[in-house]
Amino acid sequence: MESNLSEDIKIYQQAIYTDSPVCRAYAGLLKFIRSVRTDFFINSTDYKVGNLSDGYLDYTYFPFFDQQLRNDGLRFGIVLNHQDMRFELWLMAQNADLQIDYWNKLKHLKWNVDKAAMPKYTVLDTVIVEQPDFSDLEKLKKHIIEGSLKEAAEIRHYL
Repeated sequence: MESNLSEDIKIYQQAIYTDSPVCRAYAGLLKFIRSVRTDFFINSTDYKVGNLSDGYLDYTYFPFFDQQLRNDGLRFGIVLNHQDMRFELWLMAQNADLQIDYWNKLKHLKWNVDKAAMPKYTVLDTVIVEQPDFSDLEKLKKHIIEGSLKEAAEIRHYL
């Protein structure tokens, strides 16, 4: 059955209004990931940090990279996966050709062993925080940043 945009918009309007729990949660999530980006930027001397991409209620992320990654057409991303409500680390390529090249080079690694095909947006990805506890944001932020840096360092050995 084909989607009816007019009907979908009515449902959208019922869920999305200025003080709705959906809007408050989304704004809170964006504020939090911005603070993760800010702390990452302040505390990381090894990486530069790119702009936050709000996404389309699917993924919100910011990239980080150093000169070598940039030269190789790669960047890491700290990603909030809205659907699964978890934080992930992605290794992303600058374009589709590089993604295929790096996928072929890295598909045998532990991060890709369970994937039958190349992911849509990444060369490889891993979960940093499976079930985030938003009741202690400073602790969560620290866990995301430290976990991302640890995984990035491990992945770098294979690049």
